[in-house]
Amino acid sequence: MALEDKDIFNAVFTRFSDQPIEFIMEQYEKARKLNVAIESRLNGCSAGEQAVAEQSVVAAVPAAAPAEEAAPKKKYTKRMLKVKPQEAIQEDCIYCCICGDKKSVLTSAHLANHDITPDEYRVLCSYDAKQPLMSKKREEQSKIIIARAQAARKAKMSSK
Repeated sequence: MALEDKDIFNAVFTRFSDQPIEFIMEQYEKARKLNVAIESRLNGCSAGEQAVAEQSVVAAVPAAAPAEEAAPKKKYTKRMLKVKPQEAIQEDCIYCCICGDKKSVLTSAHLANHDITPDEYRVLCSYDAKQPLMSKKREEQSKIIIARAQAARKAKMSSK
């Protein structure tokens, strides 16, 4: 009942998602070796093979990364912004105030590249807490889609 490589990688990535990819890959290799060792023990093997498996088990136990070694979160100030927040949200696009990238929506994944959450970004840019991080056109389209979905849901509920 050995784990598949994708399951091992998912488990390692979930546990160490805040670490650099090199560290994650090291932990993946260790966990994969551990999985092979456990599988060989379960399937029964000779004493010599068992000794090798035990050594790999001891060497393969993933060590947790110390919290102290994590890179400190970068602090952004308004002076560091490349785009003025009041000019960032346009009709057809939104500019990332930190890097100046032009997008239709500023996703949490993009902001994670800057090591900042959407809420922290809104505070940094002095936006309202409920301000959508998308172009005005995209926001209007979203409102229309949401209104249609709510109307359809309401019609479905009333037809029951």
